[in-house]
Amino acid sequence: MNGQAKWIWKNANNRKDDYAGFTAPFEYTGGRAYIRISADSEYAVFINGKFVYAGQYADFPWYKIYDSIEITEYLTRGKNICEVWVWRCGDVNFCHYVNRSAVRFEITGGGSVLFASDENTLSRSLPVFKSGHKKTITKQIGYSFLADYAKRSGRYRKSVIVSGMPEKVFPRPVERLLFKNKIPAEKISKNVFDLGRETVGIPYLTGTIPYGETIAVSFGEWLDGDRVPRYIGERDFSFSVRGNGKAVSLVAYLRKIGCRYFEVSGDCEISDIGIIPVEYPFKERGISLEGIRKRIYDVAVGTLKLNALEHYYDCPWREQSFYGLDGMLQMRYGYSAFSNTDYQYGALKLMSEDQNPTDLISITVPTSDRLVIPSFALFYVIAMAEYACYTGDLRLVKEYYRKIKRITQKFEDRSESGLCRNFSGANTWNFYEWNVGLAGDRPAEYDAALTFTFLLELSHVIKICERLSYNDDAEHYRRLADTLRENADKVFYDRNRGLYRLNERENEYSELVNAYAVLTGTADQKKANRICSELAFENNGMIPCTLSMSAFKYDALIKNDRDTYKKYILKEIDERFSYMLSQGATSFWETMKGKEDFEGAGSLCHGWSALPVFYYRILLSRDEVSERIEELIREEK
Repeated sequence: MNGQAKWIWKNANNRKDDYAGFTAPFEYTGGRAYIRISADSEYAVFINGKFVYAGQYADFPWYKIYDSIEITEYLTRGKNICEVWVWRCGDVNFCHYVNRSAVRFEITGGGSVLFASDENTLSRSLPVFKSGHKKTITKQIGYSFLADYAKRSGRYRKSVIVSGMPEKVFPRPVERLLFKNKIPAEKISKNVFDLGRETVGIPYLTGTIPYGETIAVSFGEWLDGDRVPRYIGERDFSFSVRGNGKAVSLVAYLRKIGCRYFEVSGDCEISDIGIIPVEYPFKERGISLEGIRKRIYDVAVGTLKLNALEHYYDCPWREQSFYGLDGMLQMRYGYSAFSNTDYQYGALKLMSEDQNPTDLISITVPTSDRLVIPSFALFYVIAMAEYACYTGDLRLVKEYYRKIKRITQKFEDRSESGLCRNFSGANTWNFYEWNVGLAGDRPAEYDAALTFTFLLELSHVIKICERLSYNDDAEHYRRLADTLRENADKVFYDRNRGLYRLNERENEYSELVNAYAVLTGTADQKKANRICSELAFENNGMIPCTLSMSAFKYDALIKNDRDTYKKYILKEIDERFSYMLSQGATSFWETMKGKEDFEGAGSLCHGWSALPVFYYRILLSRDEVSERIEELIREEK
């Protein structure tokens, strides 16, 4: 971006939940023209009244991203007007890093700068959208919005230069999103509308609302009777619109939601409501499947796409957050489903730029929240290694090798006893999966899951070192892994039961922990054979793997004896995912409990549940791609 453009805002305030509009008149004489723009937190661009693009790439103050967008098709020779809308979140959630209120943009054409933002750029509070509304949807997503058509538009004034913003900005590392044709929701009762399937994108609404009347638009993934659940615990899944007594036409370009249903509450006449779908331009791979497996595969691919916008989402309705574990699984499944791997590169680059003061990875990226899940930092390293192994692209592991070493060192420092000691502190959550004894609900000094996840990570760090020819480091990590395996076997293995315990104190056993024991080589061949025979037995007395973490169970079984356990894995996947389809699923659920989980807040669309695309390809499609992705499992030695 040219140095002429300055960071600006409508005033000198850093207000939370603030909207601003900027106008940029310029003369165009011909040639290809572009706008380059970066903002905090979201932006939308219009040329001569026509929508061009919306969506700031997720970033950090020290890794600020700009978009370069060709606008030639929107221009006429002579005078043109560019309008820029910006929403600044400004509060801590799991989707944004808190930065200053600011936008920076320039328009170029014919080799010249036609407009550059500075203190003379005219700006105002954005009409319609209410600044300072500060109504929270969820802790993870943050604020909702109020579109107030009764609000008077403010006057344009000169902007204010914003100091402390970065001079250097970086180009978006991946392609921009695609805005598809709008999907109108069908009215199925007086106030309820059905999109027909899970959809993610920009909400829109057209209708008539009496002057001063405020309607609430609830959005959700299911119906409770004939209602869309708006309040679930402290969550409020809704946005609001205030009328002016005339027809209103709302398109909320600065927000994205995920849902299937809308419910409108209040005095109004709605003529159209729906979503403008937004998706990443993935290139889907073909696969030869038939019947129910083809349906399952297609819905799993759709689930992946619904959870990949500016960054990976865990679920688009409730959180829209990029977690280390969830992201690692989504990246892995993406190698199977799509031929382009630039999205994984961009996501890993973003996560690598996180600067949590613990030297671990923040609970989500980007966020200003200091909370960490220690094991998720290990999955970040595993994802980095899998990207390098699958693509052969070593740029990321080279650039962020020091970060990988710092993370590994944090766990090594806690392994002085030969096992990795649990982390502690107010901002630490020792989570492994949503299951008893594994969700941070048991106070223990040594969780088997942590030591085993560290061992998984070490095996991937060794692969990174080998590819970078860091032979001394590789040898160091091999010795460390040998020590951890030996001690984990001594402390966690119950010889009477033939299984590995949850921790050093309790005689409880989980499928996940025992799958880890096989994957890490902690269990010798005889022990691994027995463990796998029990993993493939339904009533094995172990705490079962949740839907998402079944991936590690399948990995262990494939590693132990692919041919023996192929039928079991396929049968379990077929049964679980065909059940969801029989219940009307258009995307795959967060857990097998569906909406009933998490006290009625279980998501019906979750990225980590797209695992059929990975295991169907490995087990049913013997081609170059299946062999390459199966190598990701073999790398877990």
